[in-house]
Amino acid sequence: MNIAILKTGLFDDAETIEDSLSRFEVSDYVFIYDTSRPNLTDADWDQALDELMAAERVFVI
Repeated sequence: MNIAILKTGLFDDAETIEDSLSRFEVSDYVFIYDTSRPNLTDADWDQALDELMAAERVFVI
């Protein structure tokens, strides 16, 4: 299963949510993208969009 996780910094308890999401099976492909980091380029956003479009599940934390 393809899973995309967007780290936005919007939720106070993101660490707890992230810990629970880390329990996916080894066969799952997990893409974690930190949108709160500085200096994101257009290429970074293009990659994130590609991963989001390919994901079967998207989580925002």
